[in-house]
Amino acid sequence: MSRTGRWALIVIVIAAAVAAGHLLQRNRSTQATAPSPEAASSAVRVKTVRPKMGAGQTLNVEQPANVAAYYRADLYATVAGTVKVIEKTMGDAVKAGETLATLDPIDRPLAGSEKTILRAPFDGVVSARSADPGTFVASATVVPGTPAIISLVRTDIVTLSMQVPDTFAAYVTPDTEAEIRVDSFPGRTLRCRLSRISPSMSAGNRTLAVEVDLYNGTKAQFDAFVANEKKTSNADLKSRGLPVFPEGLDASGAAALKPGMFGRMKLLLPMSKAAAAIPSGAIVRDGGLPYLYRVENGTARRARVQVESDDGTTARVFWIDDKPGVDATREMSEGDEIVLTNQGELEDGTAVVSTPAQ
Repeated sequence: MSRTGRWALIVIVIAAAVAAGHLLQRNRSTQATAPSPEAASSAVRVKTVRPKMGAGQTLNVEQPANVAAYYRADLYATVAGTVKVIEKTMGDAVKAGETLATLDPIDRPLAGSEKTILRAPFDGVVSARSADPGTFVASATVVPGTPAIISLVRTDIVTLSMQVPDTFAAYVTPDTEAEIRVDSFPGRTLRCRLSRISPSMSAGNRTLAVEVDLYNGTKAQFDAFVANEKKTSNADLKSRGLPVFPEGLDASGAAALKPGMFGRMKLLLPMSKAAAAIPSGAIVRDGGLPYLYRVENGTARRARVQVESDDGTTARVFWIDDKPGVDATREMSEGDEIVLTNQGELEDGTAVVSTPAQ
């Protein structure tokens, strides 16, 4: 072989060796950076959510609702005597000012006076009576515990009341929408707005009282009722305010609620634009304290939170930042990735593979 051929062969061999070295180095680098099958299989698969900000978000709170007559009056004898006449009995409709009972007083100079006549204070229905003609009755102003002779209720309007837990009270406004369900009418939901809100919390149970004055008749009756009330400027209504006519009835349907019925009221509470909400199922508890798992760089980090309100579906939650001597709360952000599933398989620092929840 000539000297030129030998040099050419040497160059070829050297080039092949360099290329082989580069290939080996690249394979080694790839093996070093790729996760091992063992590491990939140990990561917990989870579904995650991002906090939704307040616009369009609602919190719901549902509590027992008491159905009561719009007005109720127990009528007592103010003078001692014998029941002379009972004009009305249970179930009878009466008009304001109508005579319901007349007494024959022991003190004869009082005979025929207004003190011996029981009159209806408002339009309503007699709900109970406790005396018959000839019955002796004591004066309720003298003898404590004397029973009422006649009880009267107004039921063309009923008042539904509910106690709102303090964690939801800040979201209740005059525009708050309510959904009402009554056991006596399964499958029916009535929708309306609140009539009034207490200005203060109950000191005993830390709840806020809200009420709905609901018209109990049909839509046609309600329209006639409103036209008639205009003539007197709503003089016979609480604070001269009209009751609400609920949505959710048939065209000719009526609420037809009776005082004493058991129901439930749900309030739909819109959140402020700055408020963040997450699904209630994301919250985990350890020793009674609430936590969330937040995904950071493929790792689940357990973080303490403060739950401001939770309706079982949606929760209003703040992060808690531990600072010396104090726990500072911080608003969540839309960028936080929160674990929604498989929290029971996680600890702080567990590797995870996350996919967005649908």
